[in-house]
Amino acid sequence: MFATVAAHATATATATATRASAASSSTFSFANIALSAQTLLSRPSWDVALVLALLAIAFFYGISTGKKKAVTAIIYTYVSFAVFSAIPSERLASIVRIPQPFFLKAALFGVIFIILMFLFGRTRTRGFARPGAWWQIFVLSVTQVGLLAHIIFGFLPQEQIATLAPLTKNFFANQDIHVWWFLGPLTLLAFFKRFTSLED
Repeated sequence: MFATVAAHATATATATATRASAASSSTFSFANIALSAQTLLSRPSWDVALVLALLAIAFFYGISTGKKKAVTAIIYTYVSFAVFSAIPSERLASIVRIPQPFFLKAALFGVIFIILMFLFGRTRTRGFARPGAWWQIFVLSVTQVGLLAHIIFGFLPQEQIATLAPLTKNFFANQDIHVWWFLGPLTLLAFFKRFTSLED
């Protein structure tokens, strides 16, 4: 009888310890997630900071110039990538002897984009967009930044992509969803053209 009571007490203590350990492990996991999020927001890596900076620039550009200019910026992103793809950037990097071709590619793409916007996108603006269009400008800005980030991070070699933050590595630098990053903005523009007005 005493042996049965002792065995039951031992089993109860073991079960209690297991539940306590599981609860502690769960708490530790949530604590790690919260700590990682806090660290990311307080000390963002360069790739996350780049995405946030591009998002801020694109949004305020769209707000100050209007929805039509935001749409134009997306279109010129495609054109810039097409022009960039025709330039032998790898050979150019070897000629100028740049140890990190990423910087040359990113700068070259940026210069092409700015030149196209300056030459063909100079139209008279209408000031700030009307309040009803702000949410559409925000969606267009996020799409624009996502496409830009995907293109820019695509210039990195694979070994450096592996060191990026999980957000940028899995969402922006993931070549498995390359086709979706290029089809998504076009689908969005087609939706806006069909169901909303692209005018300010």
